[in-house]
Amino acid sequence: VIIAGLGFMGFGGGNPTILLIGIILFAVTTLFSVITLPVEFDASSRALAWLGTANITTAQEKTKAKDALKWAAMTYVVAALASIAMLVQYLMIYQSRSRD
Repeated sequence: VIIAGLGFMGFGGGNPTILLIGIILFAVTTLFSVITLPVEFDASSRALAWLGTANITTAQEKTKAKDALKWAAMTYVVAALASIAMLVQYLMIYQSRSRD
């Protein structure tokens, strides 16, 4: 929707409403990315606790699993930051296009 809005605005200076709708929809997905961050960190900590109680890993494996779960959770942080950056970029494009 965002690309369609940019296309319509680029060809003939169309109405920026489609672009704004796309930005609003993208903002919803960005909000979802941010909201899921605590859920992912909680899931990682619960997985570590389960590994400790299930006794299926050695001490060395548990250390590696802890590191892997930490970095898996960090991918959600990076995705949320990238989504926020893209949202800011789209808002700046909308603001500059709506002034024209």
